[in-house]
Parts: sequence; structure tokens; C-alpha cells
Amino acid sequence: MAAFEADPGAVYGFTGRFFNALRAAGVAHAVVSPGSRSTPLAITARSTPGLRTWVELDERAAAFFALGLAKASGRPALLVCTSGTAAANYLPAVIEAHYARVPMILATSDRPAERRDWGAGQTIEQVGLYGRYARWAAEVPIPEVGEDAARFASQLAARAVEEASATPAGAVHLNWPFREPLAPPVGALSSLLESGSEAPAGPAFAHAQSFAASEDVAALADCARTQERGVICAGPMDASPALRSAVVSFAEASGWPVLADPASNLRAGPLAGSAGVLDAGDLLTRAPVWSAAHRPEVVIRLGETPISKAQRIWLEDAEPETVWWLDEGGSWGEPSHRATRVLRGVAASLLAGAATELERVSRSAPLRERVWFRDFEAANSVARVVVGRRVEGGEGLCGLSVASAVARLAPSDSQLFAANSMSVRLLDLAFTNRASPLRVLVSRGASGIDGLTSTALGSAAAAGTPTLLLTGDLAFLHDLSGLLLAKRESIPLTIVVLDDDGGGIFSMLPVARQGEEVHFEELFRTPHGLDLSRVAPLFDLDAHRVSDRTSLEVALGQALSTPGVSIIHAPVDPGTNEASFRAALAAGREAIDALGSA
Repeated sequence: MAAFEADPGAVYGFTGRFFNALRAAGVAHAVVSPGSRSTPLAITARSTPGLRTWVELDERAAAFFALGLAKASGRPALLVCTSGTAAANYLPAVIEAHYARVPMILATSDRPAERRDWGAGQTIEQVGLYGRYARWAAEVPIPEVGEDAARFASQLAARAVEEASATPAGAVHLNWPFREPLAPPVGALSSLLESGSEAPAGPAFAHAQSFAASEDVAALADCARTQERGVICAGPMDASPALRSAVVSFAEASGWPVLADPASNLRAGPLAGSAGVLDAGDLLTRAPVWSAAHRPEVVIRLGETPISKAQRIWLEDAEPETVWWLDEGGSWGEPSHRATRVLRGVAASLLAGAATELERVSRSAPLRERVWFRDFEAANSVARVVVGRRVEGGEGLCGLSVASAVARLAPSDSQLFAANSMSVRLLDLAFTNRASPLRVLVSRGASGIDGLTSTALGSAAAAGTPTLLLTGDLAFLHDLSGLLLAKRESIPLTIVVLDDDGGGIFSMLPVARQGEEVHFEELFRTPHGLDLSRVAPLFDLDAHRVSDRTSLEVALGQALSTPGVSIIHAPVDPGTNEASFRAALAAGREAIDALGSA
């Protein structure tokens, strides 16, 4: 054999063992982008039983699709790409995975060492490409034959899954150098891959279960007994049923209200009707008189940083004596720098245990007779009535009416993915507690608008249940290439595009008041002037254009009952849209402040 030439038996035997071990470790999806150097990985992925292979032309969209698969399934998806700048397109999704703690495994193909930095085409420095954003990175050796190589392939796959899924979760980068020939000999693929099924199994990983220490449970229960002015700030989280139940139990036992973020997954389902779960936390903290009179002395923080900036500022300005930061993800997420007690990975047992202790030594007053809680519940109810009137008034469309319809009409046990910028803020204001279950997903790690359509597609594909994406026009335009997958695959996603012809969120910033003095329209709002209803025919997707609430509700019903991806285009006047949002906020603030101070 000539020097620097691949042995197909070694290559496909090694990749076969790796992929079989990957599947045994729980990986169910591989997202492949076409290329030459990745030939062994692509062919092996497609040939591995039980591994669902998705083909996505654009590596950036592929990475966000894999991110969505992992968000919905809780297990890492594998990404496969060729060498060169293809791998660089994964970076935005890797960054989001890092900050949002979502597991991913990246298999980037590469030239072997003798080709790197010698002028070979399509070759860049891929080792360490993702820097600190990778949880673990390794250079895979040139595949060899033998028992040791087989054992290493299995161990590598098992470790990659464990490193990606551990706390904190994130992306694992495996860089695969391959020599030519890259394709298997004609007719030999099955026999070459067959040996992979006989590979030594990778190790099984076990994790110790963590429970809150008895002294921490006692301390929290004692804090709740002695301090009436406490709040529970529940930010975005995909919490387990046990944690959601523990949050509600503790709220009811302590009399501390829960300010439930729209992505906290506490506003939907049977527990959403519990007295302690409030769905207007943003408005409560915007009302200057009321919020100043209701500054908490104790704060419990769990989940990611809340979407509401007003709530964050209120909590920081209150300068509470005690801030419990319950970190479930293994990565610091308390940006106020006010945490006085940090507990990691024990939130459910801590809150449930403290609730039990409080119920054992029962307080005299029922929940709704406690002044502190009664004030919060009354303010929340008033805010909901006032905003509800604004949302339901008139037949015309605005961002609030669209967000309200989406949250209200999403089927039971479906998913709602909210894009960043205005979409998720509209949802915060419009999403009222509902009894039927609804899983809410967001990409709040880096909070950008990149790849949101692809991420929603991935979450819908993994869950296999009806999913709605509420997105703005700029975020939708930013990820048009992601719709290539929607054209080829039947994925249950309804995309609702709220189109105000530009970046409406910038109109909420102080710079907007300076207008043309700072070239606001050109530099910030950036109107595109495109008719987005033309996008759906380009990708052969089902499409609806809506102009009022009635046509929106009809379109939602039709789209949710139609297999595959549908696009609902909801154009709104930018000025009217901004005015309606500001008016709802103002009406809510005034109604809350009218209640007086305690």
C-alpha cells in the first residue's frame, strides 16, 4: 500500500463501531451536510440501524436544527460536515448550546496532518475551532484495524455522549482526519460495516442523585416562616414535572407568589391554575407606585434569567437581604450579583421538603388571607383584565392579538417555540395561564435571532407533536435556508410570521426618539419592503396570509390540521403595532397603581 493512503477496511470498520456505540448510548439523530471529505461519516451514519439521518445543505441551519432536536429530546444529535469553512458555520449554534446548556456532538471531517498547512485546498485550522464554547474537544486518530481500535471507537462514542450531556451540557467537538480513498470499494460497504456490530460496548455511565441537605431545607422553611415578603422568580426552564410541582407546593405553603416567565413552563397545565402562579409579572414590576411598595426581602431564583427586563431591574433595585439561586444547569445564571445562597441540582427536593416542613408547622392564615400574597394576586388579576380588553378589542391584527391567539389556540400537549426580540416579549404580555398542557421552548442562551426557524424545525421533528413557531420578519428572513429541510421532510411545524417590516423592537429603545438625527430607520429598524407571502411557494409549503383575528384563527386551525410545515404570514402596520403594545403596557401599569400601595 502506498504511503498516506487509507485502508477502507480500517476506516469503515472504525466508523461503523463508533456509530453503533453512539446509537447504543442514546443518540437517535444525525444531521449531515453534503461534502467530499466527510464521505465515510455520512455513509456510515445513513447505514446505521436506528439512527435517523437528516440532510441539510446549509451547515449553519443544520447546526440549529440539531440544537432543536436536542432541546426537544434531551439527547444530543450528531452533526457531520466536510472540511474547511463548513465547520465554521456551526459556531453560532455551538455558542447557543454553550449558554443554553444543550447537548450536541460535532463530527467535523478534516485533511490528515500531512495535508494541513501545506497548501491543500479546503483546509483550515479546525483543531480548537470552537474554543471555550466546546465542552470537550478531541482529534480522532487515523482509523486503524484491530481490537484496540475497536475498543477506542466505542469508548470515544460513549464519552462524547456523556461529555455533551453532563452538567453543564453543551457541544462536543470531534475532529476526524481522513486520507483518501474516502468511498468504500464497490459492493463492500455491508461487509465493512458489519464488523462494527461486534465492537466492544462503551461504558455505561451512572450519576449520583442529589438531594438537598436537611439544614438547607430547614433554613428555607424557617426563612418562609419569618419573612412574609418573598417572591419566586421562575425564568425560562424546561423543568421536570417534579420540579414544577415542588415550585407550586412551596409557593402555596409559603405564601410567596411565583412570577412565572412565559418560558418557565408554569403557565400551562393543571398546575397553572394554582393560586401561587402569576402570569403578569412583567406588568407588576413596571407599575412604579405598586412595585416600589412591594419590594421583596427574599428572592428565590430558578431557571434562566427572566425575559422581563423590568422584573430584573425591580429585583435588583429591591436589594433583598436574601437571594437563593437554585442552579439546575451547572452554569452561573444569576447576573444581578446578589446571590447570598447557591444550591446546585437540588431545587425539586429543596422546595418540596421546605413545603412539607411548612405544612407540618402550619401558618394560621390561608393563602388568600395573607396580605402580601393577596396584593400580588389582586394586581395580577387587574393587569390580566385590562390587557385582555386591549388584546380582544377590535378585529384588526397587532402583535399582541397574534401572540394571544397562538398561545390560546395551541393544541393540548403541543409545543410553542418563541423567537427572540419582540416575539417572546409579546408572548410574555399576551400568554395567560391555561389548564391544557403546552411546552414552551426558547433560545435564550445567547438570545440572538440566528437559526430560530431551524431550531423550531428540529424541536418539532424530535417531538413529533404539533409545534408552533412565533417569529418576527427579520428572524424569519435570517434563516430562510432552514426551509430547505422543510421542503423535503414532513415536520409538524406551523410558522407564524409577525411582519412589521423591520426590527420593531428597536422602536422601544431610547435611540428611537432621536429619529433621523441618528438615521434610525436606516441603521436600526431596517425595513426590508419584501412580500414574505412569496416565501412559501419557493419552498412548496402550505401558506396563509391573514389580515384580521378571524382569518388568523381559521388559518391556525387549518395549518395545525395539515401535515408538514405551514407558514402563516401576519402583516401588521409598524406604527399601529408599536402603539398597541405601548398602550397595553400603560393601561396595565395605571390599573395596577390604581390599587394603591400596601
